[in-house]
Amino acid sequence: MTTNADKTKPKLSIEDDLKNLIINLPLYSEIKFSNDDRKEIYEFFYSNFQVDCYCVSCKKESTFKTIREEPDAIRLALMGHGNLPTTGTFMADLICQRADHLYQYIFYSDGEVVCKIGQFPSMEDIAGSDIERFRPVLEKGYYRELHRAGGLASHGIGIGSFVYLRRIFERLISTHYQRYVEKNGEVEGFSTMRIVEKIGALRDILPDALVKHKAAYGILSKGIHELDEDTCRRYFPIVRAAIISILEEDLQALEKQRAADELTKALGAIAGEISAKSSTDVG
Repeated sequence: MTTNADKTKPKLSIEDDLKNLIINLPLYSEIKFSNDDRKEIYEFFYSNFQVDCYCVSCKKESTFKTIREEPDAIRLALMGHGNLPTTGTFMADLICQRADHLYQYIFYSDGEVVCKIGQFPSMEDIAGSDIERFRPVLEKGYYRELHRAGGLASHGIGIGSFVYLRRIFERLISTHYQRYVEKNGEVEGFSTMRIVEKIGALRDILPDALVKHKAAYGILSKGIHELDEDTCRRYFPIVRAAIISILEEDLQALEKQRAADELTKALGAIAGEISAKSSTDVG
């Protein structure tokens, strides 16, 4: 059944779908396309495009771009003067614009779907590098589970990877609730709330985007028996992004506190020097 929300929800373009396939989805994930999409798919793979993702070599977010020449035959096809073959194998070599590091992706299409069949570095390598900076704000055991979740997802394992994410998400909600209680007191009935209700109750200390779109995380309240591989694979990047957004804010808060502590220490040292000098001058 189509709801009003479905009607108002903006439809992703084929380009958006393909970029999501490249960056977020595991090997052997695929997207379906219609005959009307053929030109856009062909143009995507045979012209230049860019994506933003984590660079394992630079150890930070970067922009990756394709660099390729456009042969006359391709240019003519794109202008409508030839067939648009969307079957076979497609390559995408992306270059980090910061330091020329190379990411490579391989896709196969049978004319109805585009499937990612290879990539380097692996999603597990990218995910593992991406979360390294969160060690100071994520308990050791949960850091390992976040890394393991990325590894399972990179091999197309949906439910297993999703269960790890749910454990981590629930733990983050629990620790943030403890911080909330320290400042504001208990929230009545919090322990029996569903996850969406807990996000709403903690709206003052959770990332704005997470709170705004909290309904998307209703899946976290479902039982294991209600989940299936495909649903878990589709929701994996969404839930992982929510976890990362929480960790980002926690890390910023930690770094801000460290900076404040260092400033206080430095000012205290200066104040001590001035006090000592004043005593010497008086003497």
